[in-house]
Amino acid sequence: MTTEVKSTDNLFAGIAKTVAAAPVAEAPAAAPAPETEEPAVAQPSHLDVLKQRAALMGIKHSNNISVAALKAKIEAKLAGEEEAASADESQDEAPAAEQDAATASAATGPKIAPKKVQTLREFMHEREMKLIRLRITNLDPKKASLPGEIFTFANEVLGGVRKYVPYGEVTDNGYHVPFCIYKQLRDREFLSIKIRKGNNGREVVETSWVREFALEILPPLTEVELARLAASQAAAGGLE
Repeated sequence: MTTEVKSTDNLFAGIAKTVAAAPVAEAPAAAPAPETEEPAVAQPSHLDVLKQRAALMGIKHSNNISVAALKAKIEAKLAGEEEAASADESQDEAPAAEQDAATASAATGPKIAPKKVQTLREFMHEREMKLIRLRITNLDPKKASLPGEIFTFANEVLGGVRKYVPYGEVTDNGYHVPFCIYKQLRDREFLSIKIRKGNNGREVVETSWVREFALEILPPLTEVELARLAASQAAAGGLE
């Protein structure tokens, strides 16, 4: 018996028909995932949002405040901060503007010479030679008939200053003396001698140093009055 040998095409064709004829099992469909309900998130109210903003801005309020009242507080706070910021900016800009103006003026304007430093003699002359207007009364009874005296002031810086100073009625309208002479009049004293009777009937001599002059400082004269007084003093020989 002869066995018929089939070609390889026929062999594979039979296998293919067998595979094609076999039913294909379908994969089971995936079961749908169970649906879970998400919890609802509570949305903050407009009042809660305003309260949080007020807390950040440092605004105090009551718990039962209304929306309108809290909103007004926040707007007032914002308005105040803007005004303060604008004031700070204006203050910061002012020095800068002044500095710019000063720099421009220094660059374009005339140069101002520095103030001259006074020498010791100039300082002493300005202080000691300023005029003081006085009404002078001599309290020393030994000089009751004396119309006046010559006073002299001297030091190693200013040198010597001599001035005739009258007493009494001549000075009723004021008499000008340098400040250094005024200090001599102010500090000058004389020895006062008084005699009284004691308890036993004997005379007791009491001595004490007292001020020689009663000085009344008068307000300074105007320029016109000062010129007239200088002329009258010169005519009377009161000035040397």
